[in-house]
Amino acid sequence: MGVKDATEARVGNVLKVEGVICSVVSQEIKGTGKFGKTVHLKLKSLADGRLMEKSIRAEERVEDVDIHHVKFQYMYRDGDQFYFMNHSTYEQASLSAQVVGKQAVFLKENMEVNVICIDDRPVSIEFQKIVDLKVVSTAPGVKGQSDTTYKEAELENGLKILVPQFVKEGETVRVNTDDFSYLERVTVKTMQSKAEPKDKQAFQE
Repeated sequence: MGVKDATEARVGNVLKVEGVICSVVSQEIKGTGKFGKTVHLKLKSLADGRLMEKSIRAEERVEDVDIHHVKFQYMYRDGDQFYFMNHSTYEQASLSAQVVGKQAVFLKENMEVNVICIDDRPVSIEFQKIVDLKVVSTAPGVKGQSDTTYKEAELENGLKILVPQFVKEGETVRVNTDDFSYLERVTVKTMQSKAEPKDKQAFQE
């Protein structure tokens, strides 16, 4: 572990704050001048997934935690525990449902996941920010409604989200795993880049 100025904390960094190991979800610096600045951090505990906020004076130091990412294969869930296998060593590890959090809905058996480890101990999962999922159920689009009018759709993993009127059953949509929001419909064009803007095509019959 090391230390750094609070102003150097970045989104994705893992810090030890008041004895709690957490990742930085957002960071905002307010004020002017070194001694007039305040760093506002939104943090996520890697132990239980809870969110917390903390304001730190710019001149204060924060404890940086050394982490490394290891490829694991998701195996199965047993009650409150999710089990994974290290690709390199074949050793198994488990994480609680509390640690995995609501993103557990995106886990599929045998899928490869990025696991955050501290001292070779798995502590959290780094989920992909964007995933593509097939629509298994949704109502027909309403004629005349704009693409800003949304309807409910159920995805292949059981997740229900709001999508534009033009999205149909059997199509694939791109979803933000942080807030479960619809990003765009997957087409040949959008498959070329996951950074394209939202699908703006209006609904047609």
